[in-house]
Amino acid sequence: MHGRICALILTMSALCGCSDPMSASIAEQLSASKGQRVDLGSAIEGNWDRVCVLGPYSTDADAAEALGFSWPAEALTDIARNDGISLLVFVREKSVLKFVEHPRGSGDFSNLRGRCFARESAKFVQIAHPTKGWPGLFPADEK
Repeated sequence: MHGRICALILTMSALCGCSDPMSASIAEQLSASKGQRVDLGSAIEGNWDRVCVLGPYSTDADAAEALGFSWPAEALTDIARNDGISLLVFVREKSVLKFVEHPRGSGDFSNLRGRCFARESAKFVQIAHPTKGWPGLFPADEK
């Protein structure tokens, strides 16, 4: 019985694409708001002070431009090869504290490619028909 429950949990995690706890926390928050809002400041623990978004096919050069310092995104993640994810990089000063390859189907941050947000401003809303870009998450204060 215990094995079946574990298998079911693993299957559900794979189906939602949120096997990473940080990604799951983002997806849960989005789901709880009926697909309308995400507050990364409360969804992601730690002492990060800003989050930077790298969109699909981002390179190390894109990461350096967004972050303001070099970081090996291509070696540590699949972002340079995968259009199904956005990479959220949580930073404190000039150090990456954590990062997550977040599936676009569980909250699409890809319109925010190359942008960074202070923790207190890392609040996003779902926009189904944006004036620019495709449906996805956009900064709540720019709505």
